[in-house]
Amino acid sequence: MSSGARLVSAADYATHRGVSDSYIRRMRREGKLVCVGKLVDVDASDRLLDDVTDPVRGGNRAMPAGADAGQRGRAASGEVQEAIHRERLAKARLAELELAREAGELTRTDGVERAVFTLVRQALNELQGMKYQLRGRLAAATDVAAVDALLDEHVGAICERMRKAARTLNAEPLGAEAVDVVEAGAALDANEAQPA
Repeated sequence: MSSGARLVSAADYATHRGVSDSYIRRMRREGKLVCVGKLVDVDASDRLLDDVTDPVRGGNRAMPAGADAGQRGRAASGEVQEAIHRERLAKARLAELELAREAGELTRTDGVERAVFTLVRQALNELQGMKYQLRGRLAAATDVAAVDALLDEHVGAICERMRKAARTLNAEPLGAEAVDVVEAGAALDANEAQPA
């Protein structure tokens, strides 16, 4: 230790660092400060604590070197309080989302997107396959009303299967298992619609 060392009390050093007295006393007890008796060597202790980057634990708060202790303490306190506030707000939002999900008020979008894609794909496949299922019957029909009735019947059956699948999606939570149920049900319905 040099003879020009600046020695202060724990309370004065706490003010200098912008932290609580109890924090500095604990640091002194744990041997994390450079002390002479009960007094703290300001410069040597600052060099040790400046390596600590957590502002809650007395580290460097990125204040200019010329800033006084009051400015450093206020800036650190404001930054820490803001960080604590953001963390608590994020935790509260996550808790609200989790409660809403458990209550069945929320659904994961990836499951919804997959289920909707599956329903649209099934409807398109059935509509595109309609000509293969109906061409023989349409070629044999000579009456326009009979052709219209045949087309209406087939398109109506496709629409009803899609409505039933949509109701299944709306009634159950959407996970992979709900999508699998819709896919399996649509496959069975499509097989039933195939001509013998």
